[in-house]
Parts: sequence; C-alpha cells; structure tokens
Amino acid sequence: MSAGPLATERDATMSVARANLVAVAWLPVAAGVVLAPFAVLWGTGTLAAAVPGPAGLPAVLAVLLGSVLLHELTHAAGFRLVARAPRSAVRLGFNRRTLTPFATCSTPVRAAAYRATALLPGLALGVLPGVASLFTGWGLLALWSWTMLAVAGGDLAAVWAIREVPPDALVLDHPRRVGCTIAEQQGGGAAS
Repeated sequence: MSAGPLATERDATMSVARANLVAVAWLPVAAGVVLAPFAVLWGTGTLAAAVPGPAGLPAVLAVLLGSVLLHELTHAAGFRLVARAPRSAVRLGFNRRTLTPFATCSTPVRAAAYRATALLPGLALGVLPGVASLFTGWGLLALWSWTMLAVAGGDLAAVWAIREVPPDALVLDHPRRVGCTIAEQQGGGAAS
C-alpha cells in the first residue's frame, strides 16, 4: 500500500459527544426511512401490534445486545473483506467508560473502503431488513430494522467526519474519537 513509513498527520474526526448528537438527530430520519413506509403499506396497527409488552422485555434486551454485537462483527468483516485489512489489525473490544462495543482497525485503509465499512451494518442490518419488512408486512422486522438503522447513527457521523477526504487517501481509524486520521508518508506526501 505504501512506499515508506507512515505517520498520521491530518485529523478527520469529531468528538464522541458530537457524534452522539448526530446519532440522536438521525433517529427520526431512520424512522422515516423504515417505519413511515411500513405504516403506509401495512398500517400503524400492524406496527403497534409488533411492539413487545413488558413480559417480552428480557427477550428484547437479549436481541438488542446480540444485534449490537452483530453490528460490530459486520464492521470487522468490512475491515477484512472490503478494506482488505489483515486479521491481526482488526479488533473487537468494549469501552467500559461509554459501555459500548466497538470494532477497530489498526492499519491504514483507503477512505472509500473505510466509508463502506462504516456504512455496511446500516445497510445489511437496517436497510435490507427494512425492505424485506415492506414486502412481508412483518412489523417486528420493521422495528428491528429501525433499531439497527438507529444504531448506525454513529457510523454516519464517522462518514460525515471524513466527508472531505479523497476516496484513495489512506486513513487510520482513530482510537478515541469518531472518524480517522489521514495517514501520510513521512516526508509529507500522501501514501499510495
């Protein structure tokens, strides 16, 4: 990928707090993407009937926790398959301070691959099931799809943070902020 040693130079990140604001602003948009079309096609009663009652709360929490883990595993798969990062560079972890799981890559990847990897869970776990729910009328699938799109709000923040980075630029996932740094070869030129 590069002709010489890399040093991270330019920052293309945002704070976790700002990314959380983006994620909160994304919630109604995600609902508009999935729940509004579902309600138009199948009715709000079908959607309301899919909402689990209090007895279903333990199952809902278990599915939510498993789904968030699946979200991060999808990022890890993206780093490996789309960004072609070596297995040793991709890591799953858990941030005890924010109580969130994460997937990260410790080697530079092309910005286009980073964007695709960031968006992959939202597409695979949110958009595709949402489309399937429109065809099947399965309200629970529509709710799960919306939840997975909502969880992808932080990923959208990461993509927004690197919006001005050229697709072929090498970027390195930031360890503490949302987004990445642009990896440059020592000597000032962009790595190629």
